[in-house]
Amino acid sequence: MLSIWLYETTGNGLFEGRLFRAGGAALLSIFLVMIFMPKFIRFLQDLDATSDFEEDANTKATPILGGLLLVIVTIISSLVFAQMNSYVVSTLIILVLYSTVGAIDDIAKIYNKRLAAKGLLSKADYMAKADGISATLRLTLYFTFSLIVAVFAYKFIPELKGYLHVPFIKPETWSPYLPNYLFIPFISFVITATANGTNFTDGLDSLVSVPIITSMIFIGCVAYLCGNTIFADYLSISYLPGVDELFPVASGVIGAFLAYLWFNSPPAEIYLGDAGSIGFGGMIGIMFILVQAELFIPIIGVIIIAESLSVVIQIASFKLTGKRVFLCAPLHHHFQFKWKNNFDNKAMLNSKIVWRFHMVSLIALIFGLTIFFKVN
Repeated sequence: MLSIWLYETTGNGLFEGRLFRAGGAALLSIFLVMIFMPKFIRFLQDLDATSDFEEDANTKATPILGGLLLVIVTIISSLVFAQMNSYVVSTLIILVLYSTVGAIDDIAKIYNKRLAAKGLLSKADYMAKADGISATLRLTLYFTFSLIVAVFAYKFIPELKGYLHVPFIKPETWSPYLPNYLFIPFISFVITATANGTNFTDGLDSLVSVPIITSMIFIGCVAYLCGNTIFADYLSISYLPGVDELFPVASGVIGAFLAYLWFNSPPAEIYLGDAGSIGFGGMIGIMFILVQAELFIPIIGVIIIAESLSVVIQIASFKLTGKRVFLCAPLHHHFQFKWKNNFDNKAMLNSKIVWRFHMVSLIALIFGLTIFFKVN
């Protein structure tokens, strides 16, 4: 990678420093997204890469697949500023594989929408196929890919031994152990569940971006401090040699999404699409596993988990009792129905929901960091 090559070539320690490389990754991601996203939006508009029938006839449709550019930018910033070790390779493989599944799903939605526009598929049938490829196929691919990466990570990362760090409890007090035949499926489940939850959260303009950013801030802080023997000893946390290379990766994602918010803030010019929400959701899952903070996902990713659970609860309740717990699922739709009479228009309502969810994500980040470093 470029930064390490510059360090070895020039001997200047600046290029090797984690803080410099993390900052460089964030700035590079911001620069690339700001430069190329307008062109990418026009390209997708020319292709009519949209799955929405509700666009105003006088305006151009808002395209999906915006997440593809963020994935590419994240990979570039990681290759430039992070040293390729097992931590980084595992993370990027999940990002690429899950994003590929999401992109195929997006393309299927676009294709079905075009069939409906030509009258070859009714709008009702289109809505029934709005998920693109089937949920069964998607879940099969998720679990298959994550199991492969889980086996790789377990084999090549010695510190990944199956011990779980429980919030509010110091590891030396109690750290439950999962043998490999349970730990590897557990890794796969966490990655898949986080990807699904992130996909459910991507339902309103900018809604999913802040939970992804706060998750990456947490992961970056933990990776940086756990990867430094002095900081790890001072804070009484696990020392994980090599995990600090995830710090520039997380920073690159943060930079990409900060720039993405420029274009996705209401009214959105581009949507993340499944290529982005599923890809970065899976990435969050594997990174929490690698920094050994997987049980902190319900705290840091409280919005993602709440959105996912609302869908599970709604489906289970309706099938078992015939009644719905929520007015609509995922959770943000519930609040759209609940608060619709409190606001003059839909834009104001959606803005209120999004900003309140963002505040919850920021509070959860502060709470999670405090618990991890002061209690664990």
